[in-house]
Amino acid sequence: MGNLENDMSTMQVTKSLALSEDKTGGLICIRGSHIGQLIPLPSDVKVVLGRDVTQCQYVITDTQVSRKHCEIVYVGALDKYRVTDFSKNGTFLGDGTRLEKGKEYYLASTEELYLGNEDNLYKLR
Repeated sequence: MGNLENDMSTMQVTKSLALSEDKTGGLICIRGSHIGQLIPLPSDVKVVLGRDVTQCQYVITDTQVSRKHCEIVYVGALDKYRVTDFSKNGTFLGDGTRLEKGKEYYLASTEELYLGNEDNLYKLR
């Protein structure tokens, strides 16, 4: 009987930890002026990327990157990233597919994104 009580207590603690766990995503620059930099993406927080320091939480100083280039939200409940492009020069998937401007895309971790051109390559983690 003692084992059952221990198992129940363990399950309750495990469940509490799982529910309280703050899931965090991230974006890693794998090519470009910010190579090696990790941008933490807390769950359900909008992070805008672009050149304009007044509109963006993460600034990329490349002329091919728009002032307000794109928005990324890590949706922890789905373990997916919601990406919306606002740019002139485009946000592209690793395979070269251009995201439609203003449309939301749900992407899995390990997906690669080009911002403006192939010189600015980021990977969702």
